[in-house]
Amino acid sequence: MEYTDNTVLIVDDEPAVLSSLKRLLRILKCHVITTVSAIEALELLKTHSVDIVISDMRMPEMAGECFLEQVAKNFPDCERVVVSGYADVQATIDAINKGQVSRFISKPWEDDDVLNLVKRSFEHALLKKENARLSEETKQQNLELQALNESLDLKVQARTEQLKVANQSIKNSYRAVVRMFSTLTARRLGVKASSNNQTLNLICATVAKQAGLEGSELKQLYFAWQLRQIGKLSFSDDLIRVPYLKLDAEQQRTFQTHPLLAQAATLMVKPLYPAGKIISQHKEYLDGTGYPKKLKGDEISYRAQVLAVVNDYVELLYGFYDERPYSTIEAINYLQTTAAERYNQNIVTILIAAIKALSDTGDAINDKCIHSDQLAKGMKLTRDLISEEGIMLLSAGQRLDDISIARIREIESNLDDDLQIYVSQ
Repeated sequence: MEYTDNTVLIVDDEPAVLSSLKRLLRILKCHVITTVSAIEALELLKTHSVDIVISDMRMPEMAGECFLEQVAKNFPDCERVVVSGYADVQATIDAINKGQVSRFISKPWEDDDVLNLVKRSFEHALLKKENARLSEETKQQNLELQALNESLDLKVQARTEQLKVANQSIKNSYRAVVRMFSTLTARRLGVKASSNNQTLNLICATVAKQAGLEGSELKQLYFAWQLRQIGKLSFSDDLIRVPYLKLDAEQQRTFQTHPLLAQAATLMVKPLYPAGKIISQHKEYLDGTGYPKKLKGDEISYRAQVLAVVNDYVELLYGFYDERPYSTIEAINYLQTTAAERYNQNIVTILIAAIKALSDTGDAINDKCIHSDQLAKGMKLTRDLISEEGIMLLSAGQRLDDISIARIREIESNLDDDLQIYVSQ
C-alpha cells in the first residue's frame, strides 16, 4: 500500500541516521522531511501537514523530550515517536509518562519494525480523519434536526434513525480498531498466542461478569483484554518470544515498559482511554512486586486486578512466563498458593469456578501435566505432544487407549526423552 498523502518528519543530528531512515521509507511512497535541527523542525511543522514526527532523544540544540513536549503542545494531532538507544530508556519512559511520546524505536532498529510502525501511524491518521468527518457529519445532521418543524414527525424519526446509524458506525470503527490490533498482536507474538483465542475470550468475559462487572465497565475491561499486549509490538523477538523468567535483568526492565506503551497507544482513541488505564495497571500486583510503577493494594483498580488474574493465568498456560507451559492445575496452584499474595483471591476463586464450568461444556481445557508412567486408559490429550526437538508426536484431542499409551512409552524410550504430557479425564 502507498501513502502518498501522508508525511513524516525525521529529526536527528546525525545525517547518516536521517539518510538511512529516508531511504528505508521510500517503499511507502510517503513524503519524508528531514532536519538535523529541532528548532528548524518546529518551524517546518508550522508550514507542513505532518502525520508523524520521529525524533532522536539526544540533540545539541534541544533535548528530544523538550522538543517533543513542544510538538505535543502546539501540534497535538501529530504522532510522536522516539528513536532511542538503551542509554536513553529512562528519558524515553519519562516522555511516555508525560504523554509526549506514543511509541519508540530502539537503536539499532529492525527495518520491518520501523516500516510497520510508520504504516500503523499513517493508518491511525486516516482513521482519525475519518472519525472527524463522521463527527462533523453527525453534528450537521443534529443541526438539521433542530431546524425541522415539530409537525414533521416522520421526518424527525427518519433523521433520528440516520443518527443512530452514524453513531453506531463510529462505535463499530472503534471495535474494528480493537479487533485489528488484537489480531496484529497475536500474529506478532506467534501461533501460540493466537490459538484458542475464542476460548480465552470466553474465560475473560465469564470471570469479569462473575466478578460483578457490567455495562461500560465490562466493555472497557474487554477492550483492555484485547489490547493488553500491543505495547510489545515494537519489541524484538528476543523479548517477546522468550519466557519472561529467561530474560536477563536489562531485558526485563525493557519488557516491563509494555503496559505504558500500550496505554500510550490507546490515548490516540478517546473512547479507549479507560481501557488504557486498566492496561497500564494489569501487571501491578497487590504486594507491590509488579510493574511498571510498583503499585500495591487499593492503588490498583478492581478491573486491573481482574485482568491481572486472567492474563497471568493465560501467560502461565502458554509458556510466556516460565520456561515451559503450565498445566491448568499448575497455573491455578501458582495463582492460589505460590504467588497468592500478588492476586485478589476472590477473583482467583471465580476463575477456578469459571474454568471448571467451561471445561464441563468443552469450552475450556482443565488439564494436568503427567509422565508416561501415569497415563491411564480413557485420558484425553489436551495439547499437542511435542518432543524436545519440536517434532509433533500426537495431536491434541486424542482419547488414549492401551495401544496409544504403549506407543507414547515406546517413543519416549526410543528418543530417550522425558515427555511432558498434558491430559484431562
